Amino acid sequence: MKNMKSKKEFDKQVIERLGGVKAISDALGYKNNTVHNWVKRGISKDAKIDHPEIFMPKSIDDVQHVETYIQEEA
Repeated sequence: MKNMKSKKEFDKQVIERLGGVKAISDALGYKNNTVHNWVKRGISKDAKIDHPEIFMPKSIDDVQHVETYIQEEA
């Protein structure tokens, strides 16, 4: 159970470092409500599969604002 909580807490920190719910939903096209749910439940597996470079960092220190990743793709 503790491991599950720490994964959720890590995901919450990732969301914050990426710029928050609105920044992620605007940049990646997710509904605001969907991203907001990740704050409490953890980032969805589908999102992690679709965007591993964004949602599966090796360290919290590796996370940059979500716009950085979008600019790299362009």
